[in-house]
Amino acid sequence: MDVRAIDAERRSTLLRQLGPFAITALTAWVAVVFGTTINWSEYAISLAVLVLSWAYGVGVGLRGNPLTGTVLGSLGFVVALGLLRDSAGGSVAAVSIVTLLPVFQTALYTRDRVGLWIVLAGVAAFYLAPLIFIGPPNYPNNGYRGALLGIAVSSIVGLATQELVANIRRRASEARRRERIFHRVNETVQQLYTSADPRRDACRAVEEVSEALVVGLYEPDPAAQLLRVTTTTRSDESVVGGAPARPGSAVHQAFHDKQPQLITENVAEHVGNLEVWRADGAPKSALYQPLINGDQAVGVLFVGWAGKVVADGPRVAVASLLAREIAALVARQDVIDQLTDEALTDPLTELPNRRAWDGQIGMAMTDGHAVAVAMLDIDRFKQFNDSYGHPAGDRLLRETAAAWRAEIRAQDFLARLGGEEFALLLTGRDTASVTALVERLRQSMPAQQTVSAGIAVRNDGETPEQLLSRADQALYEAKASGRDRALFADVG
Repeated sequence: MDVRAIDAERRSTLLRQLGPFAITALTAWVAVVFGTTINWSEYAISLAVLVLSWAYGVGVGLRGNPLTGTVLGSLGFVVALGLLRDSAGGSVAAVSIVTLLPVFQTALYTRDRVGLWIVLAGVAAFYLAPLIFIGPPNYPNNGYRGALLGIAVSSIVGLATQELVANIRRRASEARRRERIFHRVNETVQQLYTSADPRRDACRAVEEVSEALVVGLYEPDPAAQLLRVTTTTRSDESVVGGAPARPGSAVHQAFHDKQPQLITENVAEHVGNLEVWRADGAPKSALYQPLINGDQAVGVLFVGWAGKVVADGPRVAVASLLAREIAALVARQDVIDQLTDEALTDPLTELPNRRAWDGQIGMAMTDGHAVAVAMLDIDRFKQFNDSYGHPAGDRLLRETAAAWRAEIRAQDFLARLGGEEFALLLTGRDTASVTALVERLRQSMPAQQTVSAGIAVRNDGETPEQLLSRADQALYEAKASGRDRALFADVG
């Protein structure tokens, strides 16, 4: 918005504010001339002071200082009203009630309590100064009673109005803040469903929207019957590392009771894991919000704030609201992960399948490390099936996979490509260690069965297909030369 538009808007606002007060004031200046003997020179001066006070108030307000314009303009109005009353015979003029106008205007349009007290002091001077310095007959002594009542009523009206307006402003500000928060929540939810890491991104979103110090997730570990920290926005993985929650802590209570737990006193006594809590900045308030999907708890959202929060405040409300979406996200991601695992896993041996193998070897060939591939095929597997039956053959495949899995490192990749054929992807190993590992796998074959292997070490510039082709050729030669052996492929 340009400067001219801002000035026009400010001018329009001031005119709307002053309009009702100006009309009422002019009514008083017109009404006082009827049925009253007027000192016209003093009347003219009062009218001039009135116009000047308005002009000053509008001018200062347009320059961006509404407080000064309102307070000094109101004091000028009180002076003009005092001159008007004196021009019409003093107390008999019956215009004192109009002093409520500047009091009400100041209370309505300024937030500064000092400014209101200044205007109230001007009103007190309006009532008391003539009684003290002029006196009877225009200002008789019995006027003190009316003066004190007028000052009291003006003070009550001004202070009550200012407090009421402040309360309305606070509520309006809170409503705007809530609107902004929930608008941000809506944007966040839409973004989370396209996130590559929805758990961490969801925690970061809650941290931002709820103005939290830290946000994290506890999720169940079925194998250990524990709740573990799976992510936080503050601590690194070396601190979190699947840290378990203490039995009986607030996180356990939230998970099992499916009810949120807000802790604002003695937080350290209730946290799920003290080490993680300290690493997360030792928040002074903690919300443990269960993540409910259907009728099942799938985890607990932990939100920590640096200071105290209230249960019905917007920060707690928005965290609770986002928790519902996070529960759906966690459940959705778990299903996706499960389906992905199933799509990339051989159901019989629980080893990666051909699809997973193709993806893994493609990544391994781009990282610059030494790469070796071993193709392994169980000897005379069809004969074993014919002799002992297919259930025994399936058992042999499962036992072979388990025995070989125990021999390899975490960074080695073993897959079942189909039937009795397996593939081993090795990175960062020299020829001697590759040979030693393949021999250990051959020696660990169960049921006194044998296996043949073809090994190929990647050449510079070789593609995955070319590397596999050489390993396959070496396997064929191992089979053709008598089985139960491992051969290296030609360099090619």
